[in-house]
Amino acid sequence: MLFSEILGKSLKKTLREEKLCKNILLKPSDELRLEVVRYLGYGSSSDVTPEIDLLIQKGMDEICTAAEPGAICRCFFPENSIDFPPLGSDSEKTCTSLHRCSGIILMGATLGISVDRLLNRTQIQSMVYALVLDSCATAFIESVCDSIQDDLTIAYADKNKYLTRRHSPGYGNLQLSSQPQLLSLLDAGRKIGLSVTRNFLLTPTKSVTAVIGVSDFHRKIEPVSCNVCEMRGKCHFRRREAS
Repeated sequence: MLFSEILGKSLKKTLREEKLCKNILLKPSDELRLEVVRYLGYGSSSDVTPEIDLLIQKGMDEICTAAEPGAICRCFFPENSIDFPPLGSDSEKTCTSLHRCSGIILMGATLGISVDRLLNRTQIQSMVYALVLDSCATAFIESVCDSIQDDLTIAYADKNKYLTRRHSPGYGNLQLSSQPQLLSLLDAGRKIGLSVTRNFLLTPTKSVTAVIGVSDFHRKIEPVSCNVCEMRGKCHFRRREAS
């Protein structure tokens, strides 16, 4: 069964919990800078020129000023267990799929429309800085998702529940076409102003949706690594430590 078919069932009636985040603080950091450097395609931080380094610092500051971050999470626990389809590549299925999960958490997060406007203006003024700014925004939205998932992991551990890695539509076999149903279940348009186009692209563009499994037993979750990705041989954004 396709994941979109599961979302199309009566999942909405099984909503158990909701977490709405509006006062999310963005702050530049060395860790975020390293992610920006990776998104820009540099092999290491030492390869970055002083001129680009200044643009990265400027970009992180501008994103922090322009962004109006928001996030919504909803947890669903169906009365009858659902045979969730495996997600991710074959090498990941045993540790990152939703199989045998008792519930799922749907997540939506965005930096807001002001960041889109900033990116559009910058493209007219300087394509080099626009690329840097875009990478900064991507690093920040991913950090927002990481922070939310860390908080959820701690909260559910207190209930003896365990979370899987998050999966976003468009990766593995989680279809991009499931975006409209996912956003509907989150009520994301009303809650955080997040919508989807006819081509299943999110707007504002610096946004993320994801699915996280909730399990009754502990699962071994391997650290995120480029080594398990099917694109590792030809990805320009591969982490340097990946072989």
